[in-house]
Amino acid sequence: MRRPMLSYDAAGLFDVEAGLPSNFDASWSKRCQAAVEALQQRTSSGELGFLKLPEQNLGQLMTWAEGRQAEGWTDQIVVGIGGSSLGTRAVLEAMGPAWIPAIRTHFAENLDPVSLEATLRRVDLASTLLVVVTKSGTTIETMSQLWILYDAMVRQLGQVQADRQVIAITDPERGALRALARERDWETHAVPPNVGGRFSVLTAVSLVPLALAGYDVEALLRGAALIVRQGTRDLVGLAHISAQHIALYEKGFGQMVMMAYADRLGGLVDWFRQLWAESLGKARDRSGQLVNVGITPIKAMGAVDQHSQVQLYMEGPNDKQLLFVETASHPVGFQVPESPAMPEGLRHLQGRGIDEILRAEARGTRAALSRAQRPTALWRLESTGAPAVGGFLMSWMAITALAGELLNIDAFDQPGVELGKIIAHGLLGHPKHGQFLDDLESTPSESHFSRWPAD
Repeated sequence: MRRPMLSYDAAGLFDVEAGLPSNFDASWSKRCQAAVEALQQRTSSGELGFLKLPEQNLGQLMTWAEGRQAEGWTDQIVVGIGGSSLGTRAVLEAMGPAWIPAIRTHFAENLDPVSLEATLRRVDLASTLLVVVTKSGTTIETMSQLWILYDAMVRQLGQVQADRQVIAITDPERGALRALARERDWETHAVPPNVGGRFSVLTAVSLVPLALAGYDVEALLRGAALIVRQGTRDLVGLAHISAQHIALYEKGFGQMVMMAYADRLGGLVDWFRQLWAESLGKARDRSGQLVNVGITPIKAMGAVDQHSQVQLYMEGPNDKQLLFVETASHPVGFQVPESPAMPEGLRHLQGRGIDEILRAEARGTRAALSRAQRPTALWRLESTGAPAVGGFLMSWMAITALAGELLNIDAFDQPGVELGKIIAHGLLGHPKHGQFLDDLESTPSESHFSRWPAD
């Protein structure tokens, strides 16, 4: 029997005292069907585009990437943050690291001057492409670092050559970056207007830098397509997974730990964390009623966090849903060698592969959590090749969108992050965003300050 590309085991959500009842699927059936119909309607109308992304023909992109590779570029710096970089990083880490990348990839994400300096030291700007990703062109972190890197290129290579090395991935018509790209004649790739940033991993946002790095982006889309190829039938199954998490949330399990049992799966957890938090953490539902909903996503790494977080998960508040993520195969392997010096209590490890040991640790941890009446589930990728990774990405985008429908909230906006951006612009001197500065600059009460050493 052919092994599945991706599998999901939810038994641990049911087999605990406070978990889901045996009639769960039947009780949520109508709501799940309605959620699927609502998502399909929004997709058919053109409002939402992420479900249709696997239908893209990437022939032109692959030809372009091969042409750019042939020009001899050694590195690319992807300048973006959040949905503009997390998906790219997740795929690069999961599918690789590419043992011999066509073009080495670096990221300029957070505004950390030490990290930016380290990136500049690692590359030769004369053979480096600058790939800037922002749909709006007004992302403060991205545009600040773009201008620093571009200025460094201009000073070293001249503006004509620097302009040849910039690739802008942005809105097809509007925005500050699109206007700048037109002015400077930068090469551009478009992000579909109906695909939001955190749902954009299967657009040019990630496909362009991944293709430049030599990754099999066509197989990534094939894997994503397998998740939704049967339309309503597949989406109803994913809606029931959304419903499982919402039902547990309603029982008081308001935190979701995703624990990856392979270092290279950590980027996928980071990507999931943004997708889930920004999509489902909302103050109001679609009717405007104050609801303040959201399941808090938490990242954990197995087996490392068995030694730091699992004690809390086992014996602390029983308010967490725990999702294990593992891969069934690894591209390389090591075995514990036989040695007479091996302590007697560890001799059973001799000849065991470290992948086998890791799987045993995952199974043991999950079993222990279940015994402690903690709800668990398991996602298993057949490998971390492109199809399985693409399938995982599409699964969680659909699960998240369907969760929004079940919660009656808009999973595709993020009003909660806008105010912080406005205040930051005001602090930096933006003429239209200074209205909050009086409150910020007032002197706080000394009773709320601590200093070391004391005065």
